[in-house]
Amino acid sequence: MLITLDIYSGRPNPSWLLSNKDAKRLFERVADRALAEESAVEGILGYRGFVATALGDEELPRGMPSSFRVAGPLPEGVSLGDETLRALSSDESDDSALWLLQTGRHVLGDDLQAFVSDQVSTRSLGEGPAEPIADEEEAGIEAARDSKAAFVIANSAYNPAFWNNPAAQPRNNCYNYAMNYRSDTFAQPGSISGHPTGVMACANVATAANWDGCTAVCSGSNHLVALVIWPGTDYHWYRRQREGFWAHKPGGTAVRNTDNAGRVINGTTLKPQNCNRGPYTVFCGYRYAPNKVAGSSNQPGRWGLPVR
Repeated sequence: MLITLDIYSGRPNPSWLLSNKDAKRLFERVADRALAEESAVEGILGYRGFVATALGDEELPRGMPSSFRVAGPLPEGVSLGDETLRALSSDESDDSALWLLQTGRHVLGDDLQAFVSDQVSTRSLGEGPAEPIADEEEAGIEAARDSKAAFVIANSAYNPAFWNNPAAQPRNNCYNYAMNYRSDTFAQPGSISGHPTGVMACANVATAANWDGCTAVCSGSNHLVALVIWPGTDYHWYRRQREGFWAHKPGGTAVRNTDNAGRVINGTTLKPQNCNRGPYTVFCGYRYAPNKVAGSSNQPGRWGLPVR
């Protein structure tokens, strides 16, 4: 069985193989229980549980789905399939999560293990940043106007259906959404131009994005985006929509316009700089993404709703 810790927004999630012995132990834990599908997840930033995926049919006990979730927050009203079966209790789910965490200790760093253990033990979605709202977004636009560069802000309309379907959702991340470019590759800043980074800090991720045309200077036709960082661990991007609110796509989960507390990021009282971002505690600032991504002309049909 392949186990994936569903936790990142920008980077691919960490995964590892269970030994045959541990796979049998997992089956014993979930046997004859109603299990959540892989797609049944609340798309928050941070810890979202574990996904177990069979790599061959000979591995599965009769009646067990080929992939399923263990622990993590579920959307309200989600169905767990067979209503005749009992779901894992909260304690059983947490215990299974902590056990799976230990099976991946050879892949996961100490800090990440400690974070997940704390999230499971406290059943917390993480604390949001307590930053006062400021005018950084507006100040950035004004600075761009003062530069006298030829530019236009053309944020697109909110179109989550383009992204929230089985073909696109698991294969595209927050950066794909922020750039409004469906590559189906879990795009990484700088990769399309040959300048990626593995350092999860504002300056490094921002510099990588610069090579893709996502810069602090507005020139040409752009839409507004914002970058935040989980220090040393991961990055996350938001995109401003024509309607005025902000939306984002946490990893392979669905596009949403709400924060970890379930509040609409309305663009007035709540913005990327002060909404609940879970572990992504560092706000790096607002940037301008081109309405045509560098190197995208040879991949038609992969855009979100066109700018009008």
